[in-house]
Amino acid sequence: MSLLAFIHVAKTAGSTMERILGNSFGAGYIHAEHWRELMPAGDRAGDFVVPKYDREDFLRLKRLCPWMRCVGGHAVTLWSGIETVQPTRFFAFLREPIRRGASHYQYHLRHDPQPLSWDEWVEWEVHKNHQLKMFSQGVDLAEAVATIEERQVFLGLMEHFDESLLLMQRLVAPDLRLGYERRNTASDNRVAEDLLADPGTRRQLEEMYAGDVELYDHVKTKIFPEYRRRYGDGLAAVVQDFPGGPREGFGTFRLAAHRIVRRYWTEPRGRSARASG
Repeated sequence: MSLLAFIHVAKTAGSTMERILGNSFGAGYIHAEHWRELMPAGDRAGDFVVPKYDREDFLRLKRLCPWMRCVGGHAVTLWSGIETVQPTRFFAFLREPIRRGASHYQYHLRHDPQPLSWDEWVEWEVHKNHQLKMFSQGVDLAEAVATIEERQVFLGLMEHFDESLLLMQRLVAPDLRLGYERRNTASDNRVAEDLLADPGTRRQLEEMYAGDVELYDHVKTKIFPEYRRRYGDGLAAVVQDFPGGPREGFGTFRLAAHRIVRRYWTEPRGRSARASG
């Protein structure tokens, strides 16, 4: 059976998407656990570092959850090697890179107990071209595009979230249940907006995410229009009528089952594995 794999790029509505997957597949949606610490003690890690989740990590998760139908999270990349174990259909959401980068720093500033200053953040290499790194270990645009095309990776756009959900359901995942509620959204975006409004910091953002911009533009101008063509006539009307947000049937036992498996089965084993080294 083919596996659906969600590449959760930071600050691209991924928390909302994870709830959609939990509501769609219940206990069959498994959040990929980190079995090892991402970086040595004392270095910064978390959602800002592209993880090195590999084939052995996935095999361990599969042994723990043999009923898995869908896997996802920040740990999963296109180069994780999952497809060498089981036929896999990858998907992800991208976001306009300059706004995503500003949002990423805002999140870092508000949630990291020891946040970097803006100048330190600009010099910190590990998060630059964050979206491109999820698709090419070598941070190479041509390699990313070729692999995306070869493996038929579905790439939604956060700026067209509802439309992307409809396209994904039609083209990739017919079992997807489209009711949702937005999660992990900032109530105050002043930090990000100030970075975008200042010509100097905006130029720095453009330099930090230049590769991401090229990837995003390719998806927006080449790949996404092809999804629309494949969907066929009537897409615009369906998008206009799409209610979005929570609907009847959202948050039922399927989402509860996903939460129970994650909280009481996979997360404790991930913590134990990290503690034991």
